[in-house]
Amino acid sequence: MTRHSISVRRSNAHSENLMCHRERMLAVSRVTSFSEWLLRQAFIWGGLACLAFYALVVRSAPEGEFIQRYFAGHPVAYCTTALFFVGLAALTIKFLGLCLQYATLDSVQLPTAATRGETLEDVPNLLKSLSSISVTLQDSYLVRRLRDALQYIQLKGSADSLEPQLRLQEENDLAKMHHGYAMVRIILSTIPILGFLGTVIGITLAIGKMDLAGEAMEKSLAAVVSGLSVAFDTTALALSLSTVLLFAKFCVERIEIRLLSDVETNSSRQLIGRFQQYGTENDPYLASVCRMSEQLLKAVDDGMNKQTLLLQESLDNNSRQWSDILANTASTVDEALSGAVVEGLTHHAEALNKGVKDFTGDLEEMLVRLAEVLNEGLVHHAADLAKNMDSHRQGFTDAEKELAKENRLHLAEVEAAVEEAMLIATTRQEKLIEKSEVMLNEMQVALIESAGSTVAQQEQLLKQGDVLLKIVEATGQIKHLEDTLNSNLNSLAGAHGFRETAAALSAALQVIGARLGQPVSLTNDPELKQTQSKNHAA
Repeated sequence: MTRHSISVRRSNAHSENLMCHRERMLAVSRVTSFSEWLLRQAFIWGGLACLAFYALVVRSAPEGEFIQRYFAGHPVAYCTTALFFVGLAALTIKFLGLCLQYATLDSVQLPTAATRGETLEDVPNLLKSLSSISVTLQDSYLVRRLRDALQYIQLKGSADSLEPQLRLQEENDLAKMHHGYAMVRIILSTIPILGFLGTVIGITLAIGKMDLAGEAMEKSLAAVVSGLSVAFDTTALALSLSTVLLFAKFCVERIEIRLLSDVETNSSRQLIGRFQQYGTENDPYLASVCRMSEQLLKAVDDGMNKQTLLLQESLDNNSRQWSDILANTASTVDEALSGAVVEGLTHHAEALNKGVKDFTGDLEEMLVRLAEVLNEGLVHHAADLAKNMDSHRQGFTDAEKELAKENRLHLAEVEAAVEEAMLIATTRQEKLIEKSEVMLNEMQVALIESAGSTVAQQEQLLKQGDVLLKIVEATGQIKHLEDTLNSNLNSLAGAHGFRETAAALSAALQVIGARLGQPVSLTNDPELKQTQSKNHAA
């Protein structure tokens, strides 16, 4: 009894130490999370930056200079500058976070998938691998996208609709990104309002200090100008700072949109096609049958494990109770009785041990029978599943046979139509060939006739050309002789030897006439006779 109480006290002390350690760890985690939350607040960093700007830059600037005039001319300028630094700090924090995500985008990788594809049992291991990534990256876009997709697959029990879920997550991230710039948009709207408020205050001060009575008007002119300068300076400062903040917001927003696009590409590359998909267009019920079979096997396995655990616990409890009873009985009997009673207690303990052994044997037999019943149910269910699969496969086989038969019929019809079309085309082609041969023969005859007439015409033309050439040559010779004759006649007109000259000329003309085929004589020429008579008279 003393040992049992000591062990109970030790277990209680150990549990109390564990509880204290858990409470301390919880407190430390709360402090750490609160510190991280404070470090992410733009108000703190913006306020510190504003104080540093006024302490280092504005305070060291000379009085009346540009910085003093615009940043320290009125309380509205202080508020405008503070809001600007808060918005700039928010954009800077977001920009640094985006740079960190860009730098670690390729390092966030799931384990290599198996060749046959992964199943639902592998999803917890994938989630565990994501949990092992550093805490700073747990809230990044890529890790959150992968974790949400894996949890969706685990919850639904299938990866068939993974792509629509990824598109939905992308839209949700875009919406979260838009909401993340809410404070910056509010600051961008507030800064111009503060500038207009400074304008109103400056104009109000100028109107309040204006005095239109005589010489006082000249004295109040400086105060009026001072109020108007406050109005214009606050407006110019607000518009300038809001413009700078607007461009910074645009740049950071473009970077975040590009990061979301890269995250979508990376997550799709790691998840799409990674898991096994049973459903197809030809057999959409196969996935349901497989999932039901897996769920049934898992339920049977879980039931057997639970039953085994319950039986083991009951056996342990019974053994512990019997051991406690035996220990208590033995200690009580040992303290109350002595000597002779020990033998009876020994027999009693043996009987109790025998009863415990018998009870244990009965329990073991019960477990064996229960396991046999479960195995028989599992075998029967597997046989039913195999039978259903065979009938399903036989239906597909019959459908494929009918489809093949219809295809053969259609193919025979198509072949007959093609043969008929080819026969018609062949007949038409033969007729066209015959017609073309007749036309070619007629054209050949016409060409031969035209060629013969052309050859005859060419021969006639050649003959006429030869005659013309001869006539041209004779005409040239006659012309030359006439010129020679005229020159000779002119030269010999007054000479005494005209008769000899005429005889020579007559001989020359006879030679020419012989060549031309006509006799030529000077005796028949009346002019020559008249000339000869004149010569004789002379």
